[in-house]
Amino acid sequence: MSKQTASSSTSSAKVSHALKVLAQLREKREEEMAGLPTDAIHDESDVENDSLSPIFDRFYANGGSQTLIEMSNFNFNEIERLWHRCCTVLTQSFMLGRGKKTDVAPKDLLFIVLCVLKAATNWDLMGEIFKKKDVHFSNWTF
Repeated sequence: MSKQTASSSTSSAKVSHALKVLAQLREKREEEMAGLPTDAIHDESDVENDSLSPIFDRFYANGGSQTLIEMSNFNFNEIERLWHRCCTVLTQSFMLGRGKKTDVAPKDLLFIVLCVLKAATNWDLMGEIFKKKDVHFSNWTF
């Protein structure tokens, strides 16, 4: 067997192994998700009034982890883990500088970025979903 054929079969085996691992992780995640509630957690009016991250909380309150998965491919626990890893940096960044500050909470920004990465659509549609004008929407995500 030539070197190129042996190398390609090794690469193929690695890809197959990676796909098997990802399939196992997906199955494990689906099992975990089956045990989570899918009903609305709170009344939407309660969320808007006292929330530190009203956009994220509105989506979560409306359909639980299932809604978060549909929007971003991450469930509540996964988003919380991501948030706890980057909350200090995002919160500090939002406090720097002068001038008008954005009305979007740092945790909401994380959620929106995850949604934008999943949807891969135009800014107009994402701005409409999150009730923001596209000019401002594209400015505060970068």
